Amino acid sequence: MSKSALTSVSVAMVSLFLVAACAEENSDTKSASAATANSESTENTSVMDQPVDFSSPESVEKTLENIRQQAGEKEASGVSNAIGYMVVYDLSVNRNKEKLYKKLDGKTPNQIIAMAQR
Repeated sequence: MSKSALTSVSVAMVSLFLVAACAEENSDTKSASAATANSESTENTSVMDQPVDFSSPESVEKTLENIRQQAGEKEASGVSNAIGYMVVYDLSVNRNKEKLYKKLDGKTPNQIIAMAQR
């Protein structure tokens, strides 16, 4: 009787090991597909996830207009409000829009909004 129990326990342990190994392989596959999806061209990503060009005041206006056209008025307003908030309350820029634009250059609109919410 003990041989039968030992065999059953051994089979169960090996089965659990194999299930765990398959689950890890499946999660690795999902991670690889997520990385592939993230590396697709920026044409497939939202404008809210693309870095902004704040190198000059003209490019800021152009970028905000691009956000307004592609993502909508609500999102563009959110970015503009975040910029307005940071120019007043971010002590590192001392109410200087040029310093703020330099700080925000290369960030995504979602990152800018998140920075203002901190």
